[in-house]
Amino acid sequence: MPWENNGGGGGRNNSGGPWGQAPGGGGGPRRPGGGNTPNLEDILNRGRDQFRGGIPGGRWALVGGAIAIVAFWALNSIYTVDPQEVGVELRFGAPKPELSMPGLHFHLWPIETVERVTVTENQTTIGSATGAGARGDDGLMLSGDQNIVDVRFAALWSVANPIDYLFNVRDPEEMVRNAAESAMREVVGRRPAQDIFRDDRAGIAIEVQDITQPILDSYNLGVRVSQMT
Repeated sequence: MPWENNGGGGGRNNSGGPWGQAPGGGGGPRRPGGGNTPNLEDILNRGRDQFRGGIPGGRWALVGGAIAIVAFWALNSIYTVDPQEVGVELRFGAPKPELSMPGLHFHLWPIETVERVTVTENQTTIGSATGAGARGDDGLMLSGDQNIVDVRFAALWSVANPIDYLFNVRDPEEMVRNAAESAMREVVGRRPAQDIFRDDRAGIAIEVQDITQPILDSYNLGVRVSQMT
């Protein structure tokens, strides 16, 4: 038996089947909850609120963190140079031509660092087993009259060019020691043993200094020998 249209119309009801129109009206399936899709502004506002809620203290915590970072950077960017020193600033590892004199200074850490160099007088001893880095036999030399003499002396020197001193030779003090010892052997080899121990000690010291300084200058060591004692 065909189904009748109870609505009184002559046509067939194509929207609801034999029991009439489906509940909720026609059309496709509805979204659960019946709400509309949230727009972009709602999503952004919701994310901002969640972000603020996830940081204890909110905005003030961010401000405090920024202040702490700036303070840490400032503490590492300020440095002092002592009265007996000069500072050499390095930018990306390369030395800047200006030297930092004693006092308070500022540099752009971490792209800039500083090396401090002591410019007071240093003493390097040759021929004494108690001297720093000295060898037990480095004072034994052959004099001009074929005598073996034990010469013990010291080179007094200071830094004249801090940049050369830092970067041209790996061990500047060892270079001073080797140059002074070589110069002394040359001078002793031309003189009799009596001159070395009694007659011309002052003349030998001046001659050794005059030989040592050009050797060091040839290596651009950046030091000045002031005296041989």
